[in-house]
Amino acid sequence: LSNQFAGTFDGLGFTISNLYINRPSQNYVGLFGYTNSSAEIKNIGLKDVNITGKNYVGGLVGYNHTGTISNSYATGNVSGQSYTGGLVGYNHTGTISNSYATGTVNGDYSVGGLVGYNSGTISNSYASGNVSGTANNVGELVGYNAGTISNSYATGTVNGSWYVGGLIGYNSYGRISN
Repeated sequence: LSNQFAGTFDGLGFTISNLYINRPSQNYVGLFGYTNSSAEIKNIGLKDVNITGKNYVGGLVGYNHTGTISNSYATGNVSGQSYTGGLVGYNHTGTISNSYATGTVNGDYSVGGLVGYNSGTISNSYASGNVSGTANNVGELVGYNAGTISNSYATGTVNGSWYVGGLIGYNSYGRISN
């Protein structure tokens, strides 16, 4: 992918309100569509987002490829097909800390209130709201987990077909503590 975000974005505690993205046939959708290992996103709040994409869809980041996200949040509605999350669609060996997502997340599979698919590290974070998936791997915090999650929690409602959980939809050798 040629348009990867590789810098540092420090929101300085400010918020962005009413972000609207409607790209139902496009992958890598969010405020940042794709971030790489040099990316650091911190101290930003997204209020009342309305984001629609295809795969790898998140309120803040669609696909976090080994980047770092901290002290950030997203509220509102996020919709996609696969790898859809309220904050991050796919956290590929990246790090998410001190962050949260609230609102409504809809997708097909690997759908989570915070992260759709996690193979990285999530700590001191939470999700609340309504999460729905038409297929499998649907969780209030994370839809599919193959990474590490610590000191995190979830509240809200979850609906899906199979591998559905109040915290994690499907845990594949991932580690969860506290």
